[in-house]
Amino acid sequence: MSFSCSARKNWQYHIRDWINFQQSHARIHSNFQFSYKDIDYAFGQVEGVTTLWGGRIYDGINLTKVDIYWLYDNGIGLKLPLSTKLISDDTYLVSKSLLKKYHKKGNAIITATDELAKRIKEDFPNYEIEASCIQDITDTKKLEKKISLGLYNTIVLPIHMNDDISFLESIKDKEKIRLFLNVECSYNCPKKVCYGTTSRINTGKQDKMICSFYDLGMERTFYKDHINWNDFYFDKSKFDKIGITKYKILPS
Repeated sequence: MSFSCSARKNWQYHIRDWINFQQSHARIHSNFQFSYKDIDYAFGQVEGVTTLWGGRIYDGINLTKVDIYWLYDNGIGLKLPLSTKLISDDTYLVSKSLLKKYHKKGNAIITATDELAKRIKEDFPNYEIEASCIQDITDTKKLEKKISLGLYNTIVLPIHMNDDISFLESIKDKEKIRLFLNVECSYNCPKKVCYGTTSRINTGKQDKMICSFYDLGMERTFYKDHINWNDFYFDKSKFDKIGITKYKILPS
């Protein structure tokens, strides 16, 4: 059983405190507990030059050198969310110094494109490669095709796929699957246009963030007023019984 924890925090907060908060919050509001030894990765932005960041707008580092050495000292890997959709020879070349700096066994990269996954696997083979939920793997055909590429150690399914128990049960390679244990806005997002705009902002091609709900007025899909989404967790025991062993935790 392993947990991937968000390290997307203000750099002034020590990663230990940030992880401790996630542990306490999960213990109080869910049906599971975890310790440092259960965490395989903490994911966030680090020092170094790259425009490959994705999923969130880059607004400075999350993890300092002090944070990273604390992670290593506690047996926790660093996972870099390089989940932009915009890849070019130039952006990859500029990013190679960052990739080299954190290239070691026990660290990982999360990507939104097969192209970047292939390049990193060839040039930096010590990284584990994780397919981002941005890749939107939502059916058996897509999943089996993704696994057949041989690029990915782990595949993160979109949050709403947690509700499709029959699909989860049908997955043959469950050891490759990582599920969210709590939610962010993408769970009830009508159309994830922000992923593309985030990539363009991080590469300097766009200035304004666009949200399908707030900016485009689309109706949210899974939203329920009676649920406090800040404290919501899925029933992990249900997924354990299916055979899922990898999970992802977000800050509330």
